[in-house]
Amino acid sequence: MADTHRLRVGAVGCGGMPSGVLFPAISAVDEIRLVAVSDLNEERARAAADKYRAERHYTDYREMFDNEDLDGVMIAAPPFVHADVGIEALERGLHVFTEKPPALNAEHAKRFRDAAAATDHKVLMGTVQRHCPVNRMAREIMARESFGKPIAYHAHYFAPGVGMRMDWGMDRGSDADMFRFFLLDHIIHHLDLARSLMGEIAAVSVTRTQVEGEVYAAAINFRFALGVAGSQTIATGSALFDNRTMILGDGPACVETHNWTKLTYSGPDVPIGLGGYSDNPIVHWDGGISYQDGVIRPGYREEFTAWARAILDDTECAANLEDGYREMLVLDAIVESSETGAEVTVPSA
Repeated sequence: MADTHRLRVGAVGCGGMPSGVLFPAISAVDEIRLVAVSDLNEERARAAADKYRAERHYTDYREMFDNEDLDGVMIAAPPFVHADVGIEALERGLHVFTEKPPALNAEHAKRFRDAAAATDHKVLMGTVQRHCPVNRMAREIMARESFGKPIAYHAHYFAPGVGMRMDWGMDRGSDADMFRFFLLDHIIHHLDLARSLMGEIAAVSVTRTQVEGEVYAAAINFRFALGVAGSQTIATGSALFDNRTMILGDGPACVETHNWTKLTYSGPDVPIGLGGYSDNPIVHWDGGISYQDGVIRPGYREEFTAWARAILDDTECAANLEDGYREMLVLDAIVESSETGAEVTVPSA
C-alpha cells in the first residue's frame, strides 16, 4: 500500500530554470513539500526559499544533505555537476529528480546510470515532452487497435533562439559547441519523446544548413529499431516557436501534437467524412492556454507527479537514467553524422 505522506525534497540550484519553471511546478504537486534549497549564490537561494516557502536555504548542498531529513533531491544546477551531485545523493539514500541532460557527455551519463542501477532509489530525468498531456494522449491513441502499426514518424522544432546558458562551461563562439548545446538543452526532449513513442533509434543521418552566420538548423533522419523511418527538422532563429510531432499508423490513422497543448487525430473510428482524397475527418483537442496553475507549460507538474508517485507506489520512473544514457548516445551519433555526412549507427547500451 502506498505511503500517503508528502515527500520532503531539497533542491540543488536556484537559477532561472528552477526559479521560473521548476519551483512553481513542484509547488503544485500535492505529494511533495519543498523544505530546503541550495545555491552557490546566497541571495538567489534566500530569494527562492522565501518565494516558495522552503524552510531553510544553503550555499553548500552537502550541508543541506547533512542537516535536512530529506526523502529526495531535485538537481537543477548546470549539467556538468548533475552526475556528481546525483551519485552523492544516491549514496546518501535519496531519490533523485535531475534536470536534463544527465551529463554533458555519454561517459558521465553512463556513470550516473550505473550508480542508480545499483540502488533501489527512484531517479527521474526531466525530459518534459513525454509528460505533456497531449503526448500521453498520443501514446494512448497509438495503442488502439484502430491506429494500427506505426509506419512513419515526423517532428519539427523551430525556436526563436538557442539561448546558450553561460554557466554550462561551453564556448559561445564555437559553432560545434553551440550546435551541441542546442541538442543538449532543447532536442534531447524530442529524442526522449521519439523513443517513448517509437522505441529505440537504431541509426541517424543528419544534414546541417550551411550558410554564413550563427545558424543552427538541421534535418535528422531516424531509422528506428522496429524498422520504421522517421525524421525531424530543427532550427533556431525562427520568427515563431513551433513544436510538432506526427505519427502515421496503418489503420490508416494519424495523430499529431502541437506546442504542448493541441492534438489532432484522424482514423477509421472517426465517424464523419469519407477520408482519403475526399476530405479530412479530424478530431481536434485543445488544452487551452499553456500557463496553467502558475506553471509555465504543461508537463512540468506532471513529471514531478510521476516522480513522486514512483517513490510512493514503488513503480518505475520514466524517463530514467537508462533513457538519459541512450539519448546521449543518439545525440553523439547526430553530431558525428552532421560532421561526416554519413549514417551513424547508435551504439547499443
